[in-house]
Amino acid sequence: MSKDLIIDVRPSDINIALLDNNQLVELHQERSDLSFAVGNIYLGKVKKVMPGLNAAFVDIGYEKDAFLHYQDMGP
Repeated sequence: MSKDLIIDVRPSDINIALLDNNQLVELHQERSDLSFAVGNIYLGKVKKVMPGLNAAFVDIGYEKDAFLHYQDMGP
């Protein structure tokens, strides 16, 4: 039993495929020109913590830092 994750990144789109025994299990396609997406997982660095807002601003590689509220962090 083998599992493979295939990621194809092009200037116009990103394709991610999950194979289980050479059978396609999942396929995710995303256009690269999107400037913002909710629900994705990003690697970032906390730049500023705002205790009054119960939030933080996180550098995830975009021009502006991302806003992360404490309720969005999960348990």
